[in-house]
Amino acid sequence: MTGIALFEDSQWQSFSPIALTRAIFDIKVGARSFFEEHRESPEILLTREYLAGITLERHSQCKVNPGSIDDDTIFVNGLLHPGAVSIQQLSGLKGTFAITSKNRLLVARLEGKAIDYVKDRVAAGKRIDIKRLNVDKSTELGLENAQGILSELWDIINLLENSLSLQISEMGRRNEEATPPGLKTIGSGSVLLEHDAVVEDGAVFDTRNGGIYVGPGAQIAPCRIVGPAYIGGSTQIKQFATIESTYVGYNCRVAGEIEHSVISDHSNKAHAGFIGHSYVGEWVNIGAMTTTSDLKMTYGNIKMSGAGGRTADTGLNKVGSFFADMCKTSVGALVYSGRRIGVSSHVHGLATMDVPSFTIYGAGIGSKNAELNLDSAIETQRKMMSRRNQRMTKQYEQMMREVFSITAAERRRGGVRKSRFSI
Repeated sequence: MTGIALFEDSQWQSFSPIALTRAIFDIKVGARSFFEEHRESPEILLTREYLAGITLERHSQCKVNPGSIDDDTIFVNGLLHPGAVSIQQLSGLKGTFAITSKNRLLVARLEGKAIDYVKDRVAAGKRIDIKRLNVDKSTELGLENAQGILSELWDIINLLENSLSLQISEMGRRNEEATPPGLKTIGSGSVLLEHDAVVEDGAVFDTRNGGIYVGPGAQIAPCRIVGPAYIGGSTQIKQFATIESTYVGYNCRVAGEIEHSVISDHSNKAHAGFIGHSYVGEWVNIGAMTTTSDLKMTYGNIKMSGAGGRTADTGLNKVGSFFADMCKTSVGALVYSGRRIGVSSHVHGLATMDVPSFTIYGAGIGSKNAELNLDSAIETQRKMMSRRNQRMTKQYEQMMREVFSITAAERRRGGVRKSRFSI
């Protein structure tokens, strides 16, 4: 079968800060990333050069930014849902071709210099100029036909419930004997409990709007889970938690109220507080009583900062915030809707603005924002990983150092001081 090369385009910048630490095809859209949605695992992955090492570590079965690529390879945009394209049909086409939308490359077969050009642009994280591809056939899709392509960070939230519903329904349905006798279910949707999942008496699963999946080794205390919902393996759902239309990843600790959100692997929200219509990255710690806003008092659309400093209307009246990997919030932190919380940042008090990566945000408690010392951030992350029996690899540490360097200009623009943080 024709090989697939999954590539990043420059739209990754719109998915900052969560895309700073992972290739765009590794971002969860529902319970799975677009890499995971491919029926046949892509053989080749093209990503920004500084992410090549950590991407290879995450996908050791793939070639990442290889020196050469065969001419019969089909290039697929990493932000394009695999269901929107038929690789089998495209592989039957003769010659080179490119399918584009709004000057973005979606799918292509290339050769020679065009392959090298795409590789170089992806490695540099820069825009691919369609005119430079010099293909035999080129098709520009209109908006009505360009389905399944993500363009903005908030698309993840907009598609979350539908994605979860479809993904969980594809997993199949267990028979009624698999349901623990102490579990109260509402509705006729599927409940899928994996081996060694423990659901205590008093838990309520509401499947009227979608199924519920509970991974192996997960522990569910008396709580309420409203589908569609995915609870990852080895995750603990604390007593009295309320979870609705949410993905919770592997080995998390979760309590309080979570609605229409993504909680990625190894993250903690182990206390009361509200997370709504938000994305939480990996290795994040949400402090007790931290609450996100996801609705304006006027019920109008949420606006967010975009590329080049522009402000963009999301077209949605419910959008929370986007917490990048390794960030942390202090006790009682309050975060306004539509905020971007950067990699390894620390948030104190009321956060009304975006928070740059590696920033200790103290403006919400009357202090000045300060740059987080890189060595301190690495040591803190190493400690957090050890608490989950994980070891920081050299590739992970190098990725942290690269992101710190890349985001230095963002901190300067935000007036973040290089000084010791004090309250």
